[in-house]
Amino acid sequence: MCIRIRYQQFDPLSGSFRPYDAGTGTVTLPDALPHADTLVALRAVLEELAVEQPESGAICWCGEDIVVVPRVPEQRRSSQVIHHGA
Repeated sequence: MCIRIRYQQFDPLSGSFRPYDAGTGTVTLPDALPHADTLVALRAVLEELAVEQPESGAICWCGEDIVVVPRVPEQRRSSQVIHHGA
């Protein structure tokens, strides 16, 4: 697969959200987008780039299938370690 998918916070008032960066081949999707809508949004961006999409799923312009896995949010980590007595 030739493209990369990244997630970014979307602020409709800022106007700085770019769904595609040709220099890096990256499609950017809003991080708050529900997983069920991720593939739909990705297909929409690719169709705008004139990449014909199949009935279901999504394909890259190289013809390879794109698999969108559920995004795991970043976890907060504490600098403190909790030790339980044994």
